[in-house]
Amino acid sequence: MTENESGRDEQGRFAEQTSDEDILRVIRESEFPAVTARWVADTVEMERRPVHQRLKDLHEMDELERGKLSPRVVIWWISRE
Repeated sequence: MTENESGRDEQGRFAEQTSDEDILRVIRESEFPAVTARWVADTVEMERRPVHQRLKDLHEMDELERGKLSPRVVIWWISRE
């Protein structure tokens, strides 16, 4: 089985198929002013946990804003400065 067939690289890790730009694009093009990690995960067809980590990384790079609606609900948006 090749890397493309298994979805894993030579070290057995899942190959990254969705770029940060893909994630930012779906947020930018969303009909909503802010989105959840679950919404992004469903849209880019990834698991929620790795998407949440990618959103946190993008936030640390000042690409995204973040807010907590409750202890379990975090929303993400792109600043419209």
